[in-house]
Amino acid sequence: MRIIILGAGRVGSTVASNLSSENIDITLIDKDQKVIDAVCERLDVSAICGNVSHPDVLESAGTKYADIIIAATDSDETNMTACQVAHYLFKVPKKIARVRARTFIDVQEQLFNPNAIPIDVIINPENEIVQFIKNLILHPGSQQVLSFANGVLSLVETKCNRDCALVGKSLDDLTRLLRGVYARIALIYRDSEIIIPNYHTIIEEHDRVFFIAPSKDIQQVLSVLFNQDKAYKRLIIAGGGRIGLGLAKELENTLQVKIITKSSEKAYELSEQLDHSIVLSGDTTDEAFLLDENIDRTDVFCTLTSDDETNILCSMLAKSLGAKVVMSLVDRNAYMSMVDNGAIDNVIYPQHTTIGKILSHIRQGAIASVHSLLRGKAEAFEAIVSSRGQKNNLDGQAIRDVKLPNGSMIIGLVRENISIPARQDVIIKSGDHLIIFVADKSLIHQVEALFQPPKSFLRRFIN
Repeated sequence: MRIIILGAGRVGSTVASNLSSENIDITLIDKDQKVIDAVCERLDVSAICGNVSHPDVLESAGTKYADIIIAATDSDETNMTACQVAHYLFKVPKKIARVRARTFIDVQEQLFNPNAIPIDVIINPENEIVQFIKNLILHPGSQQVLSFANGVLSLVETKCNRDCALVGKSLDDLTRLLRGVYARIALIYRDSEIIIPNYHTIIEEHDRVFFIAPSKDIQQVLSVLFNQDKAYKRLIIAGGGRIGLGLAKELENTLQVKIITKSSEKAYELSEQLDHSIVLSGDTTDEAFLLDENIDRTDVFCTLTSDDETNILCSMLAKSLGAKVVMSLVDRNAYMSMVDNGAIDNVIYPQHTTIGKILSHIRQGAIASVHSLLRGKAEAFEAIVSSRGQKNNLDGQAIRDVKLPNGSMIIGLVRENISIPARQDVIIKSGDHLIIFVADKSLIHQVEALFQPPKSFLRRFIN
């Protein structure tokens, strides 16, 4: 497969990083040579410096042989133009574009189609981040809530603290503790290692646990096993940009929401767009200001400005002043190890919340959704079983008989919108949605092959 990525910024480079270990021919285009050089030092990819929407630049990158083009620059207009050029001049089969402006998103069904602007998949990073944070806030105690099969099943990451009912117990105790509610511990992340658990695995304090359960039962599992049973009521958002505004709109009818921005003009604009949120102009690095706003009685303090340093400092200050849970948007990889020490309860990395949607449109075969885990070390994806045209027909096989490579496993099954425990004796049927965990990304193509028809819908590049 050949993929052209337009824009080597954080989104483009993250996509390239996630795909560089898979047998994919990647070419990056960016107008900044320094950015190109920095990416090429880290990744084994081809790169060209030039204007990503110019036909001659696209031609020199081999766009006429590309299966997919991903337009991920900071400019919506540039991304749209590049997709048009790729479609009409080079006949690229699939176009994926990053589009952020609300004015385009609101009319995307009319605007983005083969008869207007030929973009097949729209990626809106800000909206993806808003939905990600919203799920965290609505499910206290979670670190990630990742949905599959139209929301029927969810994979949830949480941390085991000393109050966790599972600490010191084996997974064999799980059924007794849940009293009839089905949940499965899919993996444990301990001391930088992925552990595939069995019934005798003992949960330890500080483990990061990923469990899969019907979405309707998530909060009950968090409550029973992880002592997270109190819904959040009060939310303070620091930052009035697209993400802060979007989160306030999503939650202002559910929680008591305050949103803070430094600019009084921006505060006025926000107040015009929000119905029930309290909008304040102030400095969230000011201790006195936060105390005046009752930070010690705040359930969630979420910093969503465009500056990483401000976000980190504000979160740590709010935590020291008594905020129950602090969440922070952190864009730079360089800060990851620094903020993973527990001082911030939830660190949100924008590029990692966006990559899954892009990957779901790159994976071959009947792949419905993809979620990147542990910063790209592993993946969980949803695949649909077909009874026709498959290389390896899974229809009629028991789960135990599915030949998956070591380090991968079926962790969930949804049939006709109903979750079925993925036990070893369950017989797979056509139309089933299988949720598969892959611990080693080098195994992805082996697993994909089970769901790939003999002739891929993607046009192949032939040397």
